[in-house]
This record gives sequence, structure tokens and C-alpha cells, in this order.
Amino acid sequence: MMLRTLISAFLLAGPVAADCPALPDRAAERTQLLGELAEAGTFEEARQAANALWQFWHIAPDEISQEMLNTGVNAIRYGDTLQAEDILTRLVRYCPDYSEGFNQLAFAYFLQKRDVKALDLLTRSLELEPAHFGALSGIALIHIRNGRPALGQIYLRRAVALHPWLNERGLLDQTVPKRNGAKEL
Repeated sequence: MMLRTLISAFLLAGPVAADCPALPDRAAERTQLLGELAEAGTFEEARQAANALWQFWHIAPDEISQEMLNTGVNAIRYGDTLQAEDILTRLVRYCPDYSEGFNQLAFAYFLQKRDVKALDLLTRSLELEPAHFGALSGIALIHIRNGRPALGQIYLRRAVALHPWLNERGLLDQTVPKRNGAKEL
């Protein structure tokens, strides 16, 4: 209970001089999860593999950052994008090397149709986690929404190359040749 009170106070006050610890090296687990997703032969296998990757990405560096992530994600889930923006902004300031913080903050901006901010954050998320199919898909959707479908297709194809069963694959332009073993629609 004491730790929860401390974390709540931290959320209200915002990060101070504390440093976010680095995540442990999880490269082998990441590689395995991405491989399982790429090799999924059915939608159900892909759904399970993608969910495992989302769970992997949602492991924050410490309890404080985990609470910020969870609170921000819940705020998005319940439609409070302004609260999510506030909390997730604190998260990315506290943990500037944690990709999912940027991705979730970008999602809050995306829902508010603040696309320039969302693109900047998604770009940072991809710098930290190049295989983040959610960030790639988000960039694709922003470009499509803003009248840049050809650019959107580039990012969407990159996302589908990582996650061949991605729901947004239905937005792929079938006149452009597929690459990287993407599944037929």
C-alpha cells in the first residue's frame, strides 16, 4: 500500500530527479516472439503471437513507469485522451528509451487527430523498437487519413511484413506487388 501511495504521488507530481532504469536485455525473447508472429499460419496463431508481443512491449522498466503506462493505457481505453496525454508525457520524460511509452502517447494524439505530434512520437518509438508493427500501422493510418496514401502504403507494407495477419492489411493496395512474404488477402 505504501508503494502504491508513493507511485500515486509520483504520478501527480511528475518525474523529478529519478532516473528510469534500463530494461534488461530481452533480445532473445523478442526475436522468438517476432518469429512466431511471422510464421503464424492462421489468424488465431497470429492473434496469440501478436498478443504475446504486446504483453512483451507493455513491460515497463520499473514499477513507477509500469504504473504510468497502465494508467495512461486505461485512460485511453476509457476515452480520456487528455489524462492519457498528461500521464504518458510524464512517462516518456521519465523513460526516454522506452518505446511503448512513445507509442501509447502517439495513440492518444492519434485519437485526438493531432497527427503531427503522433507522427513524431511514432518515429521515436520506431527508433527504439524497429519491429513495432503497431507504430508502423499508426504511421500508415495517419498518412492515409491525411491524403498521402502512397506513403501510407509503404508503412503498411512494412507493418504487414512483420505481422502478416494485421487487421489493417485490408487497406493494402493490391496493385502494388507484395514483398517480404506478406500473406494474401
